[in-house]
Amino acid sequence: MRIRVLGSAAGGGLPQWNCGCANCREVREGSTRIAARTQDSLAVSGDGQGWFLLNASPEIRQQIESFPPLHPSGPRHSPIRAILLTNGDLDHCLGLFSLRESSPLVIYATERVRQGLVESNTIFRTLQRFPGQVTWRLLKLGREEELAGLDGAPSGLSVLALPVPGKLP
Repeated sequence: MRIRVLGSAAGGGLPQWNCGCANCREVREGSTRIAARTQDSLAVSGDGQGWFLLNASPEIRQQIESFPPLHPSGPRHSPIRAILLTNGDLDHCLGLFSLRESSPLVIYATERVRQGLVESNTIFRTLQRFPGQVTWRLLKLGREEELAGLDGAPSGLSVLALPVPGKLP
């Protein structure tokens, strides 16, 4: 298994646009002690060819460009097989809009996350501009699910969705 950290900062990244804390100031001043970081996201692959993204941050384009295995190998191609959403926070799903460019998407999420995005938020309907553009694969809490892309081919990777206390999905 291969794992690449695409981003490791909390919502808003580092520096945050509205923060003047010591860390954010230090990044803005060009410190070599602390580096700018994009919002949290991971790329995971079982074979180094097909990749699954854990969340799609608003900086997803920058994150893809920073990691050559995520680059397309031809016109309208992507090695990204699916996106797994850990929750419905904007920090974790706004990048889906950058990935919508006439390419089918497979999105794994719990039913509550899918409902919150699709049924309770009309802007997410723009991800479904043509039939089959988005395929939702529901994750059942407490049940291990094998990951597959649009073609359904097994990836050798699986995910186990667990509820955690705190904020709504």
